[in-house]
Amino acid sequence: MIAWRLLPRGLLGLALLGGLLACAAPAPKGPPVALPEQAAVPGGEARGAATPRKHSDRFSNIELTNQFGERLRFYDDLIQNKAVIVNFFYTTCAKTCPGTAAQLAKMNDELVPWIGEDITMISLSIDPEVDTPERLKSYWELFGSKPGWQMLTGDEDEINRVRRQLGVYDLDPVIDADKAEHAGIITFGNDRTDRWAALPVFMHRERMLDTVLHTTRDREWGSRRSANVLSSEAETRRYLARGEVRAVFPERSEVVVAHGPIPGLMMAMTMRFPVTDPQLLSPLDVGDQIVFEVERRGETLQIVSASRE
Repeated sequence: MIAWRLLPRGLLGLALLGGLLACAAPAPKGPPVALPEQAAVPGGEARGAATPRKHSDRFSNIELTNQFGERLRFYDDLIQNKAVIVNFFYTTCAKTCPGTAAQLAKMNDELVPWIGEDITMISLSIDPEVDTPERLKSYWELFGSKPGWQMLTGDEDEINRVRRQLGVYDLDPVIDADKAEHAGIITFGNDRTDRWAALPVFMHRERMLDTVLHTTRDREWGSRRSANVLSSEAETRRYLARGEVRAVFPERSEVVVAHGPIPGLMMAMTMRFPVTDPQLLSPLDVGDQIVFEVERRGETLQIVSASRE
């Protein structure tokens, strides 16, 4: 069960960043909080000057390795001049992390067509001794192999330093030592505009997405969106899946299927799909185990073939 203390006490006392998020709906624990301007951050030196001009001047430029084995620098490669969503997790976490990853996977879908181009997701492991690149890749695949989502590992002390520099810590060292305490928070911002904030990940997803977009979007997004939409609409891909029929709606040409993970598309879930041909539904009954093919055209999903196993 998720504790109500989703925001560490290191964040709870911070003021809003100049009313930046005043129009956003409040989270269950209160309004979104901005990162501190001049907070005393435990856990190592920042990358920038003694008096930072930007929030990111405090971020250490540590070396990390992503799920594909690529070596990246935290600031140079992941933060500099970019809009990002950052969270901390570990793959053996059974309490908060799976729900957080599922929430981020859904947010990734809703950020089409910006994800990967205008904004990226950065998930940093706080148990890097266990979370090898291979293990991170399996975890990424488990949650749908989403584009624009970097899962990274590195030196534990260095990652914890960055975590504290981002304000994701508790003032009580005993609570701060509990890895699960940090898994229910997302920090998001835009290095170009120097606008940053944090929210509990389990608030209403639509409100959270509105707040993330309000904080991170700038004029560069607008220049890319049209091209991305055209590219997204033009791309068509197909995925093979298996599942159990839960409901059939011939009049609407729809079927509800409880399916397993669909690699490269989505995690296991129960979902309503439209079908391209209503005749595909004729032989199907509730309870049937089926093999089906899902076509993704831009943001639209539909079943193009289905048969009983």
